[in-house]
Amino acid sequence: MKKVFFLAITLAFTNVIFAQTEQGKFVLSGATGLQFISSNIDYEYDGQSLGDVTQSSFSIMPSIGYFVMDNLAVGLSANFSSTTQKDYGDKYTVTSTMLLPTALYYFPVEGQFKPLLQVGAGLMSAKEKYSYDGGSDEDKMSGLALNFGGGAAYFINDYVSLNFGLSYTMANLKNSDDSDFVQKQGNFAANIGFSVFL
Repeated sequence: MKKVFFLAITLAFTNVIFAQTEQGKFVLSGATGLQFISSNIDYEYDGQSLGDVTQSSFSIMPSIGYFVMDNLAVGLSANFSSTTQKDYGDKYTVTSTMLLPTALYYFPVEGQFKPLLQVGAGLMSAKEKYSYDGGSDEDKMSGLALNFGGGAAYFINDYVSLNFGLSYTMANLKNSDDSDFVQKQGNFAANIGFSVFL
């Protein structure tokens, strides 16, 4: 009798886990890239300080998806990032925004861990600003971006998962003032975040 009871509870729990990614549900996610960098470097020559360099970086990646079929969600993801470097009174800042229609697939395996894959394609814009004593320069770029990622979701309860993943983003950005100037990017990132299933 105890074995039957234990089996019934296990099956019920497994069905709840599978129900989280069933057709008709929504998933809201938010992740931060492991790019929280804040560093300070002081340069010296012959015992005299030449000044210091500081750098900080941050990114956040919210997304929303709708399960069009069991385990497959389509939606929209965004990526906002900013990096600032200061050295000897000069300041260099790069900010970027991506909006990507996305497909997210959860592999239908038993248990609380589910491997997942994500692909997306959309638009990216970036702004580079260099401020120095007496003035500043600014470049704006935009273009197509592609994102590929994979990882695993650990389902904490019926509505929340903790996600771990790796992703690679490629982008071709053209300068807004000179379309012959193209910036090609390839970015690799490790991510951690939460998803809420409604």
